[in-house]
Amino acid sequence: MAKISLIAPNQEIAEYAVQAKELYHWDFDICIELMEAAVQKALSLKNKGTKIIISRGGTALCLKKKSHLPVVEIKMTLGDAALALQKAQKYGNRFLFVGFSNHLQELDSLGPLMGLDIAQVVIQNYHEAEEVIAKAKEEGVHAIIGGAVQCEIARKLHIPAVFLHSGIQAIHNAYNEAKAMLDLLSNEERKTEELKTLLDNTGEGFVAIDKKNKITLVNQSALRMLNCKKKSVIGQTLTTALPLIANLSDSLQQENSAKDEIVIAEKKMFLYNKISLYDRGEIIGAIATLKDAQKLSEEERKIRLNQHNSGLYARYYFQDILGKSSSLKEAQRIAQNYAKVHSTVLITSESGTGKEMFTQSIHNASNRRQGPFVAINCAALASTILESELFGYVEGAFSGARKGGKAGVFELAHGGTIFLDEVGEITVSLQEKLLRVLQERSVMRLGDDKIIPVDVRIIAATNKDLVREVKEGRFRKDLFFRLNVLRLTIPPLRERKNDIVLLAEAFLKKYALAEPLLFSTAVETLLKQYSWPGNVRELENLMERLSITALFGKITENDLHEYFLEMEGLQEEGGKIANLDCVKVEQVLSQVQGNKTKAAKLLGIHRSTLWRLLNEKQ
Repeated sequence: MAKISLIAPNQEIAEYAVQAKELYHWDFDICIELMEAAVQKALSLKNKGTKIIISRGGTALCLKKKSHLPVVEIKMTLGDAALALQKAQKYGNRFLFVGFSNHLQELDSLGPLMGLDIAQVVIQNYHEAEEVIAKAKEEGVHAIIGGAVQCEIARKLHIPAVFLHSGIQAIHNAYNEAKAMLDLLSNEERKTEELKTLLDNTGEGFVAIDKKNKITLVNQSALRMLNCKKKSVIGQTLTTALPLIANLSDSLQQENSAKDEIVIAEKKMFLYNKISLYDRGEIIGAIATLKDAQKLSEEERKIRLNQHNSGLYARYYFQDILGKSSSLKEAQRIAQNYAKVHSTVLITSESGTGKEMFTQSIHNASNRRQGPFVAINCAALASTILESELFGYVEGAFSGARKGGKAGVFELAHGGTIFLDEVGEITVSLQEKLLRVLQERSVMRLGDDKIIPVDVRIIAATNKDLVREVKEGRFRKDLFFRLNVLRLTIPPLRERKNDIVLLAEAFLKKYALAEPLLFSTAVETLLKQYSWPGNVRELENLMERLSITALFGKITENDLHEYFLEMEGLQEEGGKIANLDCVKVEQVLSQVQGNKTKAAKLLGIHRSTLWRLLNEKQ
């Protein structure tokens, strides 16, 4: 079925339409119906896919009122009127034009020009046409000129009638107008369908009302959330159809944009927002948005999972930091205060004290916690590689550069936090570029000329004395001042004696392969006496080892002595071995009845070193 249909009021117009269709190769359907019958035909055509109707005269007017389809009229021209007058003169010289309001007006002005007696009457319906034409007959009018309805009535009253026809050109003009209207309509339908698809796939519910509080739009998500059907709500008042969000009508009286109200529907919780709609400064309606709270939570979880999978996340919180010592608690208190602001933080402490754990905890307690957390160890990479990792690069920036380039960690951390560990190891030349990022809050990728603004919070850490580094020219003073806005010092483990056993037990529990291992009082004393140069990291590594090597679920003094001797041996063992001779080793072994562990302890060397010396002797 064609999308354009022409309903002709008589056979003559239909024949002209057929000629035009063949001449111009148009795609439209043609049928013949008059007035009310044409309306019924139009409804049938609409159900089959017709979008635009072309018609003429009173039939066109009737279709406009009742068919609910766009109607394009076939316009009558002055030439059409002149041709009809020429035909009518065979009946005399006194004529009456009878037409609807869409016919040409003031045709009676043609009378003096043509030496004829011409009158014109405008009618509204079939009944008026009958009255006007009957009166014209009584007054001696020689012929009636008009459309199909008028000519039909005139013939019934036995008065001559001339049909005011429209030719191929008039039909051509009407079709072009209908085609333009169809294109516009199709474009609007496409936009409407795009909007509908968009609204139905956002995951949010949308409900719109007009100024009369009637529902004009409900998308699929809203129907599902509110458990209703579109037919039952469109066109209905909001209070009647959707009382749950009846207060949306408040937005019709004044701007009343509410954010994240809670609505409970179908035993589910939704976030409900309402917004006033304006046209030229006047409120013309309102729209409500509904978001499924559970889905929002799931989406947030997915985002955090994606960040987790990409490594751009912080997994530690302040409650993960174990310890009861006053120095640690004070460091935590200061760090928690720092989490409330955006300033740069410089953490100074020994290796292994938990600098990154504190940094991640600050990030997770800040309002940047939904953003990425990116950490980079400045001491682990060569200067040239570190520069490309920090700032990124474009394709072709250097030999071996990744195709398409690569974003640096400052870009990756946008909206979140970047942790620069061992910042004191950065070369002076690279310090200058880092200073520029801190000052301008923007980066330029290697090989690029574009500036990329970044919004990051910087937390730097070092185990060096940066003041001394500045004095000795190894660290820029201006960069130091930029980093040293907020200062945090994490106490070493040797200053947290009461935390050592607590931490050791936690690490054993973490790494235990079976039943938890136990400490004796003597072992606890030894743990507290050791200086722990590697701090918490060293303690954790030792507990991981002992969870595997300790026998019978207990950690003995010998286990610790062996480890402590091993650590002391890192600095002293070389000298001790040089002073040993075979006679002394044999004497000590004899004293301890061949117990190599005790012998190594008395000799001040590691047990494995004693084994090596004995093997060399053999």
